[in-house]
Order: sequence, then structure tokens, then C-alpha cells
Amino acid sequence: MYKEVVISTIIVIAIIVLNVVTQNYTKSTVSQIKEHLDNTKQELVKDEPDYDMALQKAKQTYEKWEELDEIIVLYTEHSEIEKVSTAIISMQSFIEMEDDSQAVDSIDRCNYILENIESKERLSIDNIF
Repeated sequence: MYKEVVISTIIVIAIIVLNVVTQNYTKSTVSQIKEHLDNTKQELVKDEPDYDMALQKAKQTYEKWEELDEIIVLYTEHSEIEKVSTAIISMQSFIEMEDDSQAVDSIDRCNYILENIESKERLSIDNIF
């Protein structure tokens, strides 16, 4: 009886610790990518958008996402990760075509998906049941 209680306690503690670690990593990743997206968006909403600078920032955003998604993909739905990648790539394409309204729309879509990923990974009553 004592062994089972100890093993169960260890398993519960491990689950809680791993959840805290993954939740913190997700929060960090989402905030970093959103910061890059906001920097790109600022270049696009100016009166005279600088498309070269916006494209450079969009490429930096994609590189940062590729760097960070190697870990987040281990515990997050792959479809959500693909949606973020698709939104970032479409943002780059719209910037290359100098279509700032569509690029801003892609940025907003990407921000929404990132917020959705963060809320899905959060420990809450809704996510438990």
C-alpha cells in the first residue's frame, strides 16, 4: 500500500511540474513571436510602409518560429503549429506583393492562433474536463 501511494504521488508531482514547464515555455514562445509580429505590423501600418524592412522582419519572425517550434511541437497539436507557419508564410508573401492590408490580416490571424494555442495549453478547469 505504501509503495502505491509513493509512486502515485511521484507521478502527480511529475505531471504538475511538466505542465508548469510546458506552460511557461508556451507563454514565452507566444510572447516572443507576437513581439516579432507586432514589429512587422508597425512597419506595415505606417503612412508610407517600408516593405523591405517589413519583409526582413517577417523573415526574422519565421526564423524565430522555426527555432522555437521544435520544442512546442512535442506537446501541441500539429494542426495549430501548421496554422501559425501558414499565417507567417502568407504574411511574407503579401509583404512581397506589397499588399499591406492582407499582410496585416495574416498577422492578426497568426496572433489569434497563438492566443488559442496558449489558452489550450493553460491549466484550467475547462481544459481538464
